[in-house]
Amino acid sequence: MDEPSQRPNFLKAAFLNAYNLSLLGGAGLTALATQDWLIGIGALALEALWLVVGPDLKPFQRAVNEQARKEREKAEQARVEQLLAELSGRDLQRATALKELKAEIERDVANNPTFSAVLLRTELEKLGQLYQSFVKLAAACLKSEDYLSTVSEKELSKQLEAQEALQKNHQDPAVVELAAKNAQVLEKRLSAVRDIRTFLQRARGQMNLIENSVRLLRDQAQTMTSPSQLTEQLDGLLTSVEAVSESVRDTDAILSGRFEPVVPVGDEPASAGARERVRE
Repeated sequence: MDEPSQRPNFLKAAFLNAYNLSLLGGAGLTALATQDWLIGIGALALEALWLVVGPDLKPFQRAVNEQARKEREKAEQARVEQLLAELSGRDLQRATALKELKAEIERDVANNPTFSAVLLRTELEKLGQLYQSFVKLAAACLKSEDYLSTVSEKELSKQLEAQEALQKNHQDPAVVELAAKNAQVLEKRLSAVRDIRTFLQRARGQMNLIENSVRLLRDQAQTMTSPSQLTEQLDGLLTSVEAVSESVRDTDAILSGRFEPVVPVGDEPASAGARERVRE
């Protein structure tokens, strides 16, 4: 089911339909050229009737939905190609190999007489979604690994311990207050680092599952005796991928977040290198 934000505006589509605009514009120009305003009035009346009836016509809605689906697919494909261009090394090789496997499966399934044309298109769309998910996961892993390479969990923990000690031992209320705020920031940073490490483990595991499952489908494509065999495997994979995709969105939110800088207070020792590691 489409998300509400993805549902087409049928009234807007009815008005902006190329045929509608052409006829409406032609009638307007004709009325202007001939000074016969009845033509214009008639055109406006027909336009009003079309805008009332047209958006509710099922054939029109199907056509609009299909066009919207194609536009979404085109935009999504462009995004995946952009993410693919950011990959390198082993992840790029794996994504390229997966795309080749996808093409081989599409060819073999198309030659399998047990699949109807409609079912074939539906299942191949799911296969395309798996490939796109693999690329998105690989790109998210790359971003997460780049982030983790710039932070030290050990140093963050050391800084947190120092701030907590200040809260317990210092007598100046202003120093204690600043230490408490710094401790909150450091706790957020540590939590983010741990969440990202957990995400990396899940994402890498999901990438392996997609890769191995698609290879299995490649081995089975020519010999499948029932379309349900392909459907069950693809649906199961997409369900597990969706769970990790939620983590991708959560991780993007973490990486795009902004944390207040940790500032040394009181008599806390802090080297320039340590401050740099905990600063955004």
